[in-house]
Amino acid sequence: MVAPLNIVAVRSLIPKRRFGTEQVEQAFMHWLADRPEDERIKARRILRNSGVDTRASCLSMEEIFTPATLTESSGRYRRNAVELGVRLLRETLESAAIRPQDVDILITTSCTGFMIPSVDAYMANELGMRSDLVRLPVTQMGCAAGASALMYAAEMLRGRPGGVAAIVNIELPTNTIQLGDFSMANIVSTALFSDGLGCTILRNGGEPGVARIDGWGTHQVTDSLELLGYQLTTGGFLMHLDPTLPEVIATHFLAAVSSLLTRTNLTIEDIAHFAIHPGGVRILDRIESILARSNRDARLSRETMRNHGNMSSSTVIVILERLLASRPAPGKALLMSFGPGFGTHQLLLTLGRDD
Repeated sequence: MVAPLNIVAVRSLIPKRRFGTEQVEQAFMHWLADRPEDERIKARRILRNSGVDTRASCLSMEEIFTPATLTESSGRYRRNAVELGVRLLRETLESAAIRPQDVDILITTSCTGFMIPSVDAYMANELGMRSDLVRLPVTQMGCAAGASALMYAAEMLRGRPGGVAAIVNIELPTNTIQLGDFSMANIVSTALFSDGLGCTILRNGGEPGVARIDGWGTHQVTDSLELLGYQLTTGGFLMHLDPTLPEVIATHFLAAVSSLLTRTNLTIEDIAHFAIHPGGVRILDRIESILARSNRDARLSRETMRNHGNMSSSTVIVILERLLASRPAPGKALLMSFGPGFGTHQLLLTLGRDD
């Protein structure tokens, strides 16, 4: 009999600096003070219609909107990623009554900074983890890494009965804002993104956890490489968001879901709970219009977006944490995130006992 892959703990860490709508809009418009009035009007409309009420950052508002060199922003990323990442991993392991020395696999995800040694090496050193720890830093999967890192951990644990994997998502996009770029893509991403971290602990076998992983998969969209991505320029990370992205996701959503569910003879009507990376309001609107046909919704995705913004790979873990905290009825759940390439990454979960 194959041992279950159990999720034994899920936690998030949101930086203490929180900014409300009025404060963000004031700073936003000050940044765009010298732009043509029509651009300022459009930018204000984008910000107000972003679906985000509160944003968090590891930086002060002054730091966010003060130009920084790549060296300076990289230093800020390194300091905050290590400090916050170590704290969250320690707290999550403690909540699961697992010692750092008992972790076999450590995976970290981040698309908002770059450092060598990678942040997982600092975590292993700070927490005294084993010398044979398997480490995997995931840096180029974008928002999709929230789901894909869980997939990687599940694959790696299948050959380790009793093994434990820890995944830490560290995203600090407010440290990457390009203040000299006034393109609509940069204005949209500046309006949407916010800082946040997530952590998940998995175990192969043992006592049931908060959820069980039943399966996973991906769905890649052909000829879609230019829809979404980051370019590392001399000034830092330059975001690209194609305006057709919501329609592409809507077009391929059901095919992506079906590619996973049909393996276990399930349909979308069999899924009781959804933890879907929100991306943006337009994407959420299209996804919810599809789910509504089956009397389902992405309510938690929208609430998380409103309260925390888009935290890239961390977002779907924050949604999963909220779902589990809501004491959901036992049943199947679908966790899904989207990312550059372009494609979807998804996992089928069971919440509660299904026997």
